[in-house]
Amino acid sequence: MTEILLIRTGQTEQELLNWLIYSPQEQEIIASGELPNAEHLSELSEKALTREVVVLLPSDQVQLKTVALPTKWNRKLEQALPYMLEEDIACDVDELFIAVAQPTMLGEQHAIRVAMTDREWFEQWLALFAEHNLSVYRILPDALLLPLADDGAVTAIELNNQWLFKQGQWHIGAVESSWLNGYLTAMGNPDIKHFSPANQFPESVNLQAQTSDYDLPLALFAKQLDSVNFNLRQGMYQLKKQSALWWGYWKGAAIIASVALVSTITIKAIELHQLNTQVEVAKAQVVDRYQKAFPGTKVRPNLIKSQIKGALDKIQGSSESGFLDLTTNLVDVFSQVSEFTPETLRYDKRRNELRIRARAKDFQTFGKVKIILEKQGLTVEQGSLNNDGDYVVGEIKLRGAV
Repeated sequence: MTEILLIRTGQTEQELLNWLIYSPQEQEIIASGELPNAEHLSELSEKALTREVVVLLPSDQVQLKTVALPTKWNRKLEQALPYMLEEDIACDVDELFIAVAQPTMLGEQHAIRVAMTDREWFEQWLALFAEHNLSVYRILPDALLLPLADDGAVTAIELNNQWLFKQGQWHIGAVESSWLNGYLTAMGNPDIKHFSPANQFPESVNLQAQTSDYDLPLALFAKQLDSVNFNLRQGMYQLKKQSALWWGYWKGAAIIASVALVSTITIKAIELHQLNTQVEVAKAQVVDRYQKAFPGTKVRPNLIKSQIKGALDKIQGSSESGFLDLTTNLVDVFSQVSEFTPETLRYDKRRNELRIRARAKDFQTFGKVKIILEKQGLTVEQGSLNNDGDYVVGEIKLRGAV
């Protein structure tokens, strides 16, 4: 799972920005900090290269609403949605960007959850992130990532001198500390589960400090990302290219796979080269031995098998028995004993006997050849062996059935 870079904007480009890098796999903060204003976003460009960038917008700039529907949510209702909201907003609907969340129910009536923000303001932030090479994968209002209280209480945390609130799945708010009393009174003074020290709250409010979960606000938000299925990047603002995100997910695996592939190709290339070399050596040995057995003949390496067969046929008339059978048994000898070289071959057709005068590197080589031929059912008689410099010269008689 890739690391996440969270960036929380201000209401304007001149306000403070918070950022935090979080590892979901390790469940720990990698780094965090602040930027004095949006002009410093380039400081995060390198940090964003291999991470999933999530932008959090101030909740007082995003209005969440649940809209009752005449029927189950469908494409036609999606097209009519802006006109269904006209009576509930104070500005021209064309000035808003309306993002659609999940369908829900209001009692027995179908409904849809939506988020609305100023279109021009939203586009300005998108342009700023693009200008600083930040591919933003997901955008949400910050308070939406507060934990959800399961007993009807309101959860709250302080960020940049504001208190963020969440009541239920689709009701959030952002309030300056000086407005807390009026805001909580309007909410009916609900129980507050707070994730920051709460010293400014009126005494009439029942506070429940979640001290074991006190953390940096963005760290708390990062832990809730998987529990909130919503993204303001949708429709015409959907992220078209996610190459940076893809590379963040698969960079390690891609590097390992590339190294493995290159290594495999290199090894196979070396093995192929070695095999080709062995084939060429074997061809050269066959040609050399053929020329010694049949001096004065022209050798065609690609036709050597046919040439040997033809030469043997000439020696025995048209018969392929006798001499051919005996010499065929020599093939295994040449493949298993590399330093055994025949010098002359003499064949006695009447006795069906083949005399081989050969040169080898030592006495043991002749013994090895004798054992190989005997395993093939031949009668083998080894003649005298003599040293000839660095080699041993001797004679072997092969006898087959008469």
